[in-house]
Amino acid sequence: MSAVAPMRQRFSIFWRWWSGELRQFVPARLSSALGGTALIPLVALRDGEVVLLDARGAGSPSSPGVAMEALDNVGQRAAMRRLLESAGETRARARLCLAREESLSRRVTLPAATEENLVQVLGFEMDRLTPFRADDVYFDHRVVARDAAAAQVVIQLAVARREVVDAKVERLRSYGANVQGVTVQDDAASPAPLELLPHELRAQGEFGRGRFLVPGLAILVVALLAVALVYPIWVKRQQVVALLPQLAKSEQDARATDVVRSALERQVTDYNFLASRKQGAWPALAFIEEVSRLLPDNTWVNQMDVKTAGKGREVQVTGETASASKLIEIFEQSSILQNAAPKGAVTRGSTPGTERFMIVAEAKPRTVPQTRALAEVAELLPNAPPPPAPPPPPVADVEVVQPGAAAPKALAPPPAKGAPPKGR
Repeated sequence: MSAVAPMRQRFSIFWRWWSGELRQFVPARLSSALGGTALIPLVALRDGEVVLLDARGAGSPSSPGVAMEALDNVGQRAAMRRLLESAGETRARARLCLAREESLSRRVTLPAATEENLVQVLGFEMDRLTPFRADDVYFDHRVVARDAAAAQVVIQLAVARREVVDAKVERLRSYGANVQGVTVQDDAASPAPLELLPHELRAQGEFGRGRFLVPGLAILVVALLAVALVYPIWVKRQQVVALLPQLAKSEQDARATDVVRSALERQVTDYNFLASRKQGAWPALAFIEEVSRLLPDNTWVNQMDVKTAGKGREVQVTGETASASKLIEIFEQSSILQNAAPKGAVTRGSTPGTERFMIVAEAKPRTVPQTRALAEVAELLPNAPPPPAPPPPPVADVEVVQPGAAAPKALAPPPAKGAPPKGR
């Protein structure tokens, strides 16, 4: 904190000096609109007269004074207005300059550590630095020099009694002037003069543009920021509102399409139900052919049953064979049967050297053939129209025969490659 405060103080002093120098090149109207006080006329009250001073001439009069005591209130206001207008001021603004006998201006040397809180320090030391107490005076200060080796700062201090300042300010306001500040004669020529009048007491009753310029600009910045934040959202909302009818129509079309698609799928499923059941199960003839292919020649089948068991089918085969145990291995090699197992006990067959068996096997699931497009199926139908014939090949070497002329000889085909010439 101790390092930041001197930097802030130096920046404040530099800014006051720099703004004062730049304000000299700014037009009067623009400077007054921006709230500058350097171009506001400087006046003094001397023996009942209002004197217009030259700020660059250390408070010297720039025109004859106007005696206000001999005029009534209306005349005083008119005279004050004419005096300020002669200096280029059209808004009746003025700054009061106190004479040397009405104020105290001196330089004070303080420790550098006090620069952080100069206002409080000067208030505590006011009765030591001046013959007045801090509650009885208005004061302002400015750092004019720093001595880093001695750790000291040199301060220009201006002090004026409150009753003197208040009385003169009230008198100027009774003349119709909007008092913008109070300075002292010894510091009137400074680019940034010391200001004794507190900010809350300046320009009472003024409602000009300069007073509301900074708040107005602040409100404008906030309004522009709000517009920058809200306008893109509003544009997006307008686009969304414009797209809502199209979205509603698209949703309605999508629902209608879903209804048609669902009805079509349901009809297709109903139509293909029997075909799917038929294609998903092996026919009985396939089981007969498979059992006939698998069983060896020394096996006789007495009975074969195809039954429905749950969601699938099973095949039960009864007969006689030389070895019933080997039939299980043979059935496991089937492409349409699985999980073959003997059922009941194996007994001796009617023929010597044979065994009577009963085997039960489950049917394997059948793969349903893939669906095909209607155009492909139409080509396989017996009554389908034949495909269009290809165009005839181009005819070459055609000779036109005139009527009554002999027919030309047929052209012999060219000999095959590697064939011997004819007649040899």
